[in-house]
Amino acid sequence: MDILFVIAYLGGILFYGIAQGSKIRNVRDFSVSTKKYGLFTVFASLSASFIGGGFCQGNATEVFNRGIGNIIALFGFSAGQILIGKYIIANAEIPENAASPGMVMRACYGRAGQITSGICSCLLNAGLLGAQVAAIGSMFNVLLHVPYSVGVLIGFAVILAYSTVGGIKAVIAAEIVEFLLLAVGLPLLLAFSVKYAGGYRGIAESIPRAHFDPFNGTSPVELLSLFLTMMIGEALTPAFVQRILIGRDRPTVARATVLSGVLSIPVFIITGCVGLCAYAVNPGLDPTLAMPMMVMRALPAGIKGLVISAMLAVVMSSADGCLSSASIGIVNDVIAPLSRKNLKGVTLLRIARVSNVVVGLGAMALALGTKNVFHILVLSYSAWSPMMLVPIASAILGIRAGKKSFAACAAGGALTSLVWTYCIGNPLGIGGTTAGFFAGLILFAAFSERKKHMFFK
Repeated sequence: MDILFVIAYLGGILFYGIAQGSKIRNVRDFSVSTKKYGLFTVFASLSASFIGGGFCQGNATEVFNRGIGNIIALFGFSAGQILIGKYIIANAEIPENAASPGMVMRACYGRAGQITSGICSCLLNAGLLGAQVAAIGSMFNVLLHVPYSVGVLIGFAVILAYSTVGGIKAVIAAEIVEFLLLAVGLPLLLAFSVKYAGGYRGIAESIPRAHFDPFNGTSPVELLSLFLTMMIGEALTPAFVQRILIGRDRPTVARATVLSGVLSIPVFIITGCVGLCAYAVNPGLDPTLAMPMMVMRALPAGIKGLVISAMLAVVMSSADGCLSSASIGIVNDVIAPLSRKNLKGVTLLRIARVSNVVVGLGAMALALGTKNVFHILVLSYSAWSPMMLVPIASAILGIRAGKKSFAACAAGGALTSLVWTYCIGNPLGIGGTTAGFFAGLILFAAFSERKKHMFFK
């Protein structure tokens, strides 16, 4: 019974994705489809794409290790999504023909801005994808008793197939199914986990008081730094911007963004509490197995299959979004602008599909080399936020700050992040991503050709 849920889920999204392949005629169909998706579709797609292995399985692991501080840090992502929806997307001025983040960047910073965006997009998404694929392998291993490497191959083969053949339309359809599974599966998992762990009183008595201290093993500055890293780390990432481009109109996308930010709050609380339940049951457990263990032990037959499918959906929903975004960025924002030939139509579509496969295989190799999902996630942020977050936010708002401001921000943000992390060792517990972002922000404002829109005149 349980395995049938999993087979039906994997088979269904694979079949639909392959069926959509015949409708893809060019790279625009592959990347933005009709651009007429409504509120629920954009909201479900955004939500499913961020609720990945790092934010679910990784959160349960970190809460098992050090307590509720990780949940509070993840609220930074929630705050970031809500602010972006209310103040950036609601006032966006995106070019009508834009089919990728780099094409948005080009309108303000020229070809160099587009190409840099494409390269950073590939690096970020490869890292994020590697984290999700590692989580897929762990899920198959613990939940279905399949060897880790075999689980990586099976799970990711399905994602690779439907995203390569069906493009963004197949990815969005899969994310809607995954969102619905999550909406049912996560609350069920928490309810049965609490019961299995002895109820709220039993959990409170079994867990050290330090786990309920947000600053357990960390300083207020370090917690604030992690909060800010979560806020800016996945803000306006390529996969997120891609969802902006498929929406029916600006108000629809703005509302969907705010709603997804609000939804993330209970998601982080639920997954973190599952980690606490696992600690109450077995404090000596390998922390990376916190969530899978509760799925296997706490759930009855039948419901277990549904929740296993939901857990696979957790990681597959982020993985397919990252993979699609990476291949679209490579084709639209690197290969096309660098090519001396006027690539179009079927040729670009073939390159996009090949890029999808190549990036996917690279991420799979990364996943086979490490299983630490949360740490891969945080490291990946350094490839985007310090260099690209401020310029792309400005571009989305239609602020033409100039090529010098972009170059100063990208170079200064990247250099600061690297030096801060690898040369001086994250002083005061502040992460390199956070330090790089603020350095880039200051440099962007200093070199802006439109300082009245920045922080000083």
